[in-house]
Amino acid sequence: MLESFGEKVKDQRIWEGLTLPKDYQWESRLFQNPMIVFVITGSVQLEINKEETHSVFASEMFITESNNLYGITMMEQTRLLICHVPPEVWFVEQERIDELIKEEGTLSEEFFKLPVKKVILRCLLLLEQYLKEAIYPSYFFELKRQELFYLLFYNYAKQDLLRFLQCILAKDIEFKKFVMNNYFKAKNVQELAKSANYSTSGFIKKFQKCFNDSPYRWMQRQKAKHISLEINRGIKSLQEIANEYNFSSFQHFSGFCKLHLGSPPSEILSKNRIKKTIN
Repeated sequence: MLESFGEKVKDQRIWEGLTLPKDYQWESRLFQNPMIVFVITGSVQLEINKEETHSVFASEMFITESNNLYGITMMEQTRLLICHVPPEVWFVEQERIDELIKEEGTLSEEFFKLPVKKVILRCLLLLEQYLKEAIYPSYFFELKRQELFYLLFYNYAKQDLLRFLQCILAKDIEFKKFVMNNYFKAKNVQELAKSANYSTSGFIKKFQKCFNDSPYRWMQRQKAKHISLEINRGIKSLQEIANEYNFSSFQHFSGFCKLHLGSPPSEILSKNRIKKTIN
């Protein structure tokens, strides 16, 4: 049995569910973003860079690191739930991240897995059902990702989290913090680079190393996520949102939404109202 279901914003997946048969092999070089992989039922054998092998069992989780080669073999029929975690999403927990950074001297490069505590497992099982129903907007699943972060920091010891999140914390955390605190103020990549005291070319190189994406594409995606949230909230008019994000015309705003969110803003708003009526 091979079953897949998930939820994503345009060009970026948030959650993904997989039911895979025994002996199914999944090999992927992860150039983009880390993922937290939860083994809900079953078990997997994990090979990293063809050098080391680990077993991960039901109710355990591990995190992948960008640019490693992973081979995952299902030791029996297995259900996986995957949370995609680009670097920027961790900063909803800025204070707790800062606390972990203070302990960074104890980081180890060894593979580390964690048991999935019961409170988190209950949330994951409910999330599986939400994904299968496919009626919830993407920003709902973004909130569920933030809920996961809260539960991680609340339910695990600092040293365990430090080892688990080492691939997130080890990559120029201060640069990432600067980007997250300042990208919304900058009109373009050149302005953000200047405020960081980098040449544009130097900034782009540093940014790609830390975020696994170009700064222009990343900034456009962040803008799209904020706009999607504003539209789905339904508090401001579409024209107010267009003005707030400095679009030269409503037509330009509509084109941006169609390109980055998949539909013009009026259609997004209409679909959201229909979903709310159904529910």
